Amino acid sequence: MELIDQQVINDNKDIYARIQTELLKAEFEILIATAWFTDEDLFNILVAKLSEGIHLEIIVADNQENEKLDFSLLSSKGAIVHKIKNIGYGIMNQKFCVIDKRIALHGSYNWTVNARKNNHESIISTNHLETVASLIENFEAIKKKIEEVKGETADGRSPVAKNERPKGIPIEVPAKVGAEFEKVLDSMIAAEVGSFDRRLLREQGYERCSANNGDHQVLHKAFDTLYSVFINDIDVIDDKKKRLLTKIEEHRVKNLDLLAKNCELQIDFLQREHEISKSNLETRRTGLEVEADVALKNIDDLKLIKIPFLENKNAELDQQIKMSEREFIRPKFKWFDFIPTAIFNLTLLVYLIVFYSSAAYILLFSVADAKEAEAQGMPIAAAQIFNPDAMGKALHKSGTAPLFIFLFVIIPLAFAVIDRFLTNKWAVIAGSIFGIILLDGAVAFKVTQAVYEVNFARGNVTEAWRNGMAFTDTNFYLVFVFGAFGLFLFKLAFKKLMGIFEDRNPDISMQRNQLLIAHLREEINLNGEKIMQLKEDVSALEKKIIQFKADIKLSENELAGLPVILNQNLQKKKSQLITDNNIIDQIAAIYTVHIQSDNLPISVDALKDRINVFLEGWNDFLFNEYAIAKASLKTSEAAGVALAWQNEKLNMNKLDKRVKLNTGE
Repeated sequence: MELIDQQVINDNKDIYARIQTELLKAEFEILIATAWFTDEDLFNILVAKLSEGIHLEIIVADNQENEKLDFSLLSSKGAIVHKIKNIGYGIMNQKFCVIDKRIALHGSYNWTVNARKNNHESIISTNHLETVASLIENFEAIKKKIEEVKGETADGRSPVAKNERPKGIPIEVPAKVGAEFEKVLDSMIAAEVGSFDRRLLREQGYERCSANNGDHQVLHKAFDTLYSVFINDIDVIDDKKKRLLTKIEEHRVKNLDLLAKNCELQIDFLQREHEISKSNLETRRTGLEVEADVALKNIDDLKLIKIPFLENKNAELDQQIKMSEREFIRPKFKWFDFIPTAIFNLTLLVYLIVFYSSAAYILLFSVADAKEAEAQGMPIAAAQIFNPDAMGKALHKSGTAPLFIFLFVIIPLAFAVIDRFLTNKWAVIAGSIFGIILLDGAVAFKVTQAVYEVNFARGNVTEAWRNGMAFTDTNFYLVFVFGAFGLFLFKLAFKKLMGIFEDRNPDISMQRNQLLIAHLREEINLNGEKIMQLKEDVSALEKKIIQFKADIKLSENELAGLPVILNQNLQKKKSQLITDNNIIDQIAAIYTVHIQSDNLPISVDALKDRINVFLEGWNDFLFNEYAIAKASLKTSEAAGVALAWQNEKLNMNKLDKRVKLNTGE
């Protein structure tokens, strides 16, 4: 498990401080890619790290701004500096640094004074191994792209109008421990014995080009001369030998210590990772066991309680259905209920007939009787809301008047029992309430008017009748209450009486019994669906338990295998440490022997570096003297001669035996 330490830094001062700190902590390698590099403080840190034997590689843009610092000083101390132009690939839109292959700093921060003081920049500092490896791979890809661009220029494939000069030959850097150690030793040797005055060599290239008007045919001899000077510089005096041997020993010890520390850290990490994995697996196993126990309890609850409860309930419901289908008994006649109900109905019916007959007579004939008595000079009888002689007087009236008075009672009775004729619930409510209220209200109004007019005829009141007087007259409310209450009571009593007979009706009883059976069957079906769902839940839980047991077994196997894996990894790390230490010791011993025997190996990269510097001076004259198109053509010709000369030396083994090729030997 990788322990990631990653931070986003937005303050420029903090960014600079972090870069400075990480550079000072560098132990064997610094890789830098930045478009602009003008910060002298950071530059001085790199110079100091080179004196410690740190391998340094820099990729910067070849522009006027970057001429403020003397990068040749870094090269003279063993650094590898790539200066490139942006030629359409966008390869210098890069700002990152990788230190000791352990930490990367990347973001928008250029290594300039302006970025430190004025700009608003941000970087990410991370030790994420994949990110670090990706940036190293990116660094190598940029170098490869540089090589491709230079190759295209040398072959004449670059567009002439782009004013580009062919650059130096790429130098490959090995990535293994031994190759890395050897690379640093080569840098130390190059810095000690292969250093040269870069500015002077560039001026020599410029002067040689000027003397020959850019004729590339003289370059072959110029490179031979440069090679001879290079070989002479390899000869080492005693004081340089001592310094080199001391540096080699110091670097060997430092690398061995670093390897030991790294191995110790990796072993500690593996042990902590082992403990964490063990704890996680034990926690996971415990959690699975708990979940399995809970699932078992849920299954028991379903199988032993919920499902049997529903099955027993269905059995009871089925028994009720069988009993209902098998036995149908007509209810006994409830005389104790029927007799009082019948008496109430009869009494209320007589009351309503008498009351509404009196009301009908009063509203039809009371005023006429009063006027007739007044015409005959007879005293007018006092008028009341109820006339006890109404039925007798009605019989003495001529025509159909008596019949109308007796039939008038049918209307309020019909409203009282309207639910016997209507099936709609709301129609029954509206007919019962509003019908009774409206009809009884109208009767009360007319009776009150008739009584008032009789009293007016007798002289009991002096004010003529007005419609609004009804609502202030107590007679209105008395008639309304006596009529409406009687109708509502009759409605209830009649409904009760009909219910007694309906209970005795075999058809209605059968319908009720069938409805009960249907409800019971519906409940049984619903319980059956619940039982099926519960059984499905049981099946799902049983599958989960099987999976839990398999996962528990897997966790136990992984726990049992953890010590074996840890031991294997520890053995690998220790074996790797021994192997790396042996490689470091062997390489250091070989280099020591070479130095002591004056057979000092020096990388061919040092020779390539001199050729590149010489060509830079050569190209400076071409672009100062000629038009862009012609200068570009001549630079391509010069680059071709340089490559041909190098290939001749390399392929025909004409190099001094002390010049070490980067071919893995």
